[in-house]
Amino acid sequence: MGESKEVQPAEGGTPTSAHAMGDWSQAGGFFSSILAGLLIGLAGDYFLNTEPWLVVGGIVAGFAVGFWRMIVFSNRIMEQASNPRLQRIARMRRAAEVEDEDDEF
Repeated sequence: MGESKEVQPAEGGTPTSAHAMGDWSQAGGFFSSILAGLLIGLAGDYFLNTEPWLVVGGIVAGFAVGFWRMIVFSNRIMEQASNPRLQRIARMRRAAEVEDEDDEF
């Protein structure tokens, strides 16, 4: 079963499902950063008896780490999109896949 023409990647692009997978994993990473900050803050407040302060600091730090990870991810996407070497490699892989499909018949 192949993908329809509407979801086929553009020339030099990656499949739509790969983009969706990356987006969902980055969203999970963002929320896990916040959750980790919350849990670390809760544990610190429990042991140090500083009630709300380490939780608040942990959540703020979690947001900061989450946004930093998203910025790094988006910069990597922009670098890959503008890198002619990676585009050339993608074209060569597609050409090899077409040759493999031709060999099957």
